[in-house]
Amino acid sequence: MISGRRVSGERRRVLLLAAGLAAAVGVVYAQTTSFAFVNVDDPQYLTENPQVLRGLGAGGVRWAFGFRASNWHPLTWLSHMLDVDLFGVRAGRHHLVGVLFHLLNTLLLFQLFRTSTGATGRSAVVAALFGVHPLHVESVAWVAERKDLLSVFFGLLAALAYVRAARRPGPVRLWPTAVLFALALLAKPMLVTLPLLLLLLDAWPLGRLGDPAAGKAVTRQALVARVREKLPLLALSAASAALTVMAQARGGAVVALTAVPLPARIENAVVSLAAYLRDAAFPVGLAWFYPHPALVLGGVPVLHLDAALLVLAALAFLAARQARGRPWLAFGLAWYAASLLPVLGLVQVGDQARADRYTYLPLTGIFVAVAWGAAELLERARLRRAGPALGVLASLGCIALAVPQAATWRDSLSLHGRALAVTERNGRAWQGLCDARASTGDPAGALEACREALRIEPRLVEAWYGLGVAAGLLGGHEEAAAHFREAIRRRPRYAEAWYNLGTAYGTLGRHADAIPCFREALRLRPDDPRAWFNLGVASLATGDRDGASEIARRLQELDPQRAAALARLAASR
Repeated sequence: MISGRRVSGERRRVLLLAAGLAAAVGVVYAQTTSFAFVNVDDPQYLTENPQVLRGLGAGGVRWAFGFRASNWHPLTWLSHMLDVDLFGVRAGRHHLVGVLFHLLNTLLLFQLFRTSTGATGRSAVVAALFGVHPLHVESVAWVAERKDLLSVFFGLLAALAYVRAARRPGPVRLWPTAVLFALALLAKPMLVTLPLLLLLLDAWPLGRLGDPAAGKAVTRQALVARVREKLPLLALSAASAALTVMAQARGGAVVALTAVPLPARIENAVVSLAAYLRDAAFPVGLAWFYPHPALVLGGVPVLHLDAALLVLAALAFLAARQARGRPWLAFGLAWYAASLLPVLGLVQVGDQARADRYTYLPLTGIFVAVAWGAAELLERARLRRAGPALGVLASLGCIALAVPQAATWRDSLSLHGRALAVTERNGRAWQGLCDARASTGDPAGALEACREALRIEPRLVEAWYGLGVAAGLLGGHEEAAAHFREAIRRRPRYAEAWYNLGTAYGTLGRHADAIPCFREALRLRPDDPRAWFNLGVASLATGDRDGASEIARRLQELDPQRAAALARLAASR
């Protein structure tokens, strides 16, 4: 009877903690349901993606499994398509789905560490920090980062399945873990290091490699056995990594060594490891984009590198010294470093130095070290009962910083304004502000912002494109065409620039010049209904009625309304 009461009491405690976690997440992220889409990746992933806007279907499924947006994450594409089927393009609903996935991830993380360690209170602290930490705002408040949420959702389910299988007697059956891990990789390939994270769970808290805290050293035999059982998972990681490299190479996202040499990448990786720790402890001055020092400063400042090396070396030394008595410290730091490894920029994708979204799962290791370390300090000071209050205070502090941080994602103007307020020499933020001003009816302000972006980074192709858009809105179509040509010269496979160059030529009455531009845009992006329609209009203007009629038939599958309009225009000629 007593045992039953204890079980009932523990269940009630778990439910209360889960409700508290849900409430905390809601306080931070309920505001996002009134947010708009932003002009960073959201157009590419959703609002201007014709295939996604058509929703789910056989053609959509086939499309999703191709190399898109310099990546390979078919499950993410399918998720966006399903949302379009359910909600259309209502930004608030898309944000709500992201918040719900983040809440599920918070609860799954709570369950994972509660199940594996048996420490309910400490696991709740880990989950609370995960749920409301300001560094995680980017992954939740940015619709295009659905891939983060989905990948971690399936990754945590895979880890839970693994822990439960490892706790049963007999051979570990990994097929549920493998299936869930495959789904995580189909959402975002960053989770390729999950087999290593599971190996860390084997070491602590599962004790499947030996238990240093109990005086049982890790044996080579146990380590080999644990690695061998994960070979199917490692094969999935290798396949996902290969597909990702292919996708990023095809999409032109991989930065050449000539632009960012290997020594500069290593230096930035070291500084980033320390910078994420600093931002975890003092989450202020966060931005959606941090310029890479090799691109805007010529390299990492020596003082920053030395300080980062000192901090990381001290932490590594401390973890090694405390491995026997405090294995959770080594576990936390190893989890942090291992899960960040794919995004440290050794293979530089994009031109950012680091990104808050990259910490979504990695910071879990730091939260574990903090929760277990704080609990030990309180026990030594005989203040164990103060633990819950301290956990609540830490959560409230994070909430106080996360609420305004989430508010910066309200729209594109606030997003880029915030980045410019807290960073220096941020050409990407100026370029984003240029696009935002252009779309809100301020072409003169857009022109000014793009010129500032190019002053900082003359190689920034999107800023040349933005100049063209702003000039066109101001009536300078010849100037706009010149800027679009410059963007194309710097990036020949820039489909949107080809499309807008054709549009500029059409506005100037140069329809014969517009036709090859639209054809090139369609070669690069065959499912763009705008380009098909404008190609048909230009064909009519040059007297090619048969060509326009054929284009109208092809356009029927992509956009029946535009196809009908083109057919009517052709019939009137």
